[in-house]
Amino acid sequence: MRDNRSMSSVLPLLAAWFVAVAIPGPDFVAVLRTSAAHGRRAGLSVAVGVVGGMACWATCALVGLSAVIARYEHLYLAIRATGAVLLFLYGVRVLIGAIRGHHHDPTAVDEGQRARYVHRSYWRLGLFTNLANPKAVVFFGALFASLLPHGLSVAGRAGVLGAILAIGLGWYVVVASAASSAPVVAAYRRAGRAIDMVAGTVFAVTGIALVPRN
Repeated sequence: MRDNRSMSSVLPLLAAWFVAVAIPGPDFVAVLRTSAAHGRRAGLSVAVGVVGGMACWATCALVGLSAVIARYEHLYLAIRATGAVLLFLYGVRVLIGAIRGHHHDPTAVDEGQRARYVHRSYWRLGLFTNLANPKAVVFFGALFASLLPHGLSVAGRAGVLGAILAIGLGWYVVVASAASSAPVVAAYRRAGRAIDMVAGTVFAVTGIALVPRN
């Protein structure tokens, strides 16, 4: 009975998480662009990678590692600097491809290589895009500290984690499906260079914004 009451009080947390995950950011751009350029399956691979990153950050927050990262500033800054470099380099690669008129994904491989490897590269793109932002662990820590019910059991916490990941995956499945629809694909083919310029700029600027400053 106690867990039932606790789980019902988790609804505000899940609602706040849905709003947060639906706000466009680097994850959204990665899924959207990949789906429009390479199809729904490729976009879903990126989405699964993004959710894998969410799982890492949310688990860190649930077990208290977010407090450790926040306490040891040098650790947080190292993670943040690494993420900044990853996002910036990916953005630059997309921009270079757009300038040269190549609208392929920088993670793509030669046609002769196996499809499984190709989709594994899309999965890595989603994973690293999400993990590149260490602010996520701070966000999860704040979210859980303010909205997670006190006294929630281990099973209850696992249920919250599962619900969070399900919401994230569900949202990006919708994004991938919409972005891979015929009208969006046709629009991407007509304006692929401009879209890639915008996407590359988003990643590069986000990377610059994440650079630690004194």
